[in-house]
Amino acid sequence: MRPLIRRALAIALVVGWSALPSGCTVADNLSANEILQELDGIVRIDGTGAERRVVYVSRAEVSNWYMRAFLLLPMRGLLGWAFGRSDQQTLEHPSQHARELLRELPDEIGSDLLLCAYSCSRFGWLAELDRNPETRVMGIDGLATISGRLELDPFGGSFEEFGVPADAARVDVARNGVHAARPEVRAGQAWTMTSLEPYRTALQALTERPLEHWTARLLLVEDLTGLYADERDDRARPWVESALRAAITHCVRGVLLRTIQGRDPDLAEVRLCALEQMRRLGGPRTVPLMLAVMAASPAERARGDSRFDPDPMVQLRLIHYCGQLDAQRAATVVRLPGRADWEATSPADFLASTVLTEQDYLSKLRTPAIVALAWCLRRPTVDPDPEWVREWRETRP
Repeated sequence: MRPLIRRALAIALVVGWSALPSGCTVADNLSANEILQELDGIVRIDGTGAERRVVYVSRAEVSNWYMRAFLLLPMRGLLGWAFGRSDQQTLEHPSQHARELLRELPDEIGSDLLLCAYSCSRFGWLAELDRNPETRVMGIDGLATISGRLELDPFGGSFEEFGVPADAARVDVARNGVHAARPEVRAGQAWTMTSLEPYRTALQALTERPLEHWTARLLLVEDLTGLYADERDDRARPWVESALRAAITHCVRGVLLRTIQGRDPDLAEVRLCALEQMRRLGGPRTVPLMLAVMAASPAERARGDSRFDPDPMVQLRLIHYCGQLDAQRAATVVRLPGRADWEATSPADFLASTVLTEQDYLSKLRTPAIVALAWCLRRPTVDPDPEWVREWRETRP
């Protein structure tokens, strides 16, 4: 009987292969778990601390083509049983293979918290460490998708506390509290609500503020993901869920803010992506925050660095965002903690400075900035002569 089954399957494979569309990719029709497992076989994070780096493995366990073929989708289970779901294969371009998996992953995770948390870790490491701009963009887009699917609000609340990390001593105490009541410690014991309460308090303390370093934030997401997967007590599971959602929120926000602070000319498109996702997730109120985060420090200005990102496409994107604001938001200044000596800038100030500092007669920034400033100030006409901008700046309160 088994030879007959194999023969029938072989015929189905031949027919299916001949009918496959040419656009089939390595990630088509794979589940989120299959994509994550395949990614983990290809992508490795090596090193510790500042020496961490992304390594792509050229020989890895990947799904067989018939597991991805659309026309063979009803037979996946049978084909996997008969011929194997995956196999060790040599990848000519492992990083490109990984990108195809990353592109498909957001469509497969849905709003399942555990899948979102597993994916957050993968997207986060690549968004921070990968040398390829396209991979970083996929990582940022993936994090933003996760935030939307889980209905998180990474840019809610007051910006005045952004950048204030959790107290290290308080975090250590909280970690010990979580460790002391983790599921394997409680196994086989009847814990009361009173004895569980310190566990709840520790989880809240561990995630009430973002951890200081981006690696610590990603590692916390991974730790809490494992805790959530192991937690079976219906009383404690919502506490772990809340902590995990908070940790993912801190991670998403941190990656986006760190990304837009960069000045690497080779990563301008990555910053454009991060700006777009910040604007989408947080709305127009994030524009003054962008300017506060992206402004050069006094030390950087003293050594001749530009006040804001020098890339013209990034500047045009900021001009576009500033021009969408009403007069009240255009006058808003965000002052971040620990930056008392930074020069605070409102969106209107940014536009005016752009108009008045652009010396080139054929500048591609001056006219868009004039139009944007006129629009957010609700001027009835747009005067291309920058003199009115100078007068407005000198006479405003």
